Amino acid sequence: MPVPEPKIIRSHRSSISLHITPQGELVVQAPKLIPYFIIKQFIESKETWILKSLEKIKKHTAKTKKFIEGETFMFLGNSYTLKHDKGIEILFKESTVYFPKVMLFRAKKELENWYIKQAKEKITQRVAYHALQMKAEYKSILFSDTSSKWGTCFADNSLQFNWRLIMAPLLVIDYVVIHELAHTKQHNHSQKFWGIVASFTPAYKQHRKWLSEYGHTLTL
Repeated sequence: MPVPEPKIIRSHRSSISLHITPQGELVVQAPKLIPYFIIKQFIESKETWILKSLEKIKKHTAKTKKFIEGETFMFLGNSYTLKHDKGIEILFKESTVYFPKVMLFRAKKELENWYIKQAKEKITQRVAYHALQMKAEYKSILFSDTSSKWGTCFADNSLQFNWRLIMAPLLVIDYVVIHELAHTKQHNHSQKFWGIVASFTPAYKQHRKWLSEYGHTLTL
């Protein structure tokens, strides 16, 4: 399997980073003025990790959800087994997803809407909490299904999060929230920026690793 052609995003940052989207796209973020051959060398140095990540996505993609009983769904880092129910509301309880039979004809859309609602509530709460702890100010919070980023801090300090984060463990969600709030103070990935992140989530490298290894599974 060859390494795919990368999508390169240049911005005012001091280092190169890369990640694989749930769709298998290789996204590289790099400083504006860095030469392409250096970016290429960086990609080549990560070839083993890239190919392993793509293989995981390939295996996961083959298991498209059919919303039948026994399938599992993630919520806040825990796995729930789907069970069809006579009720009228989606309920995640005691390792089981109780899903109304009357909604099965539009199961993916209904479950997606449920996740988005939970994400807006939980992530908004975590942003408010960590902003207070960090004495950080932000303009607004947006939610999207962007395939290239879990979170974004725009130049005006507006924040945007991928709603699929609600499937991840709370500590991972908190890491992404803290990461973006740190950008309201440092719009770069400098040593000072990472120092801010580390002071509020010392195990941030573990959380970044979790997203790299399992982020592709946060999907329906």
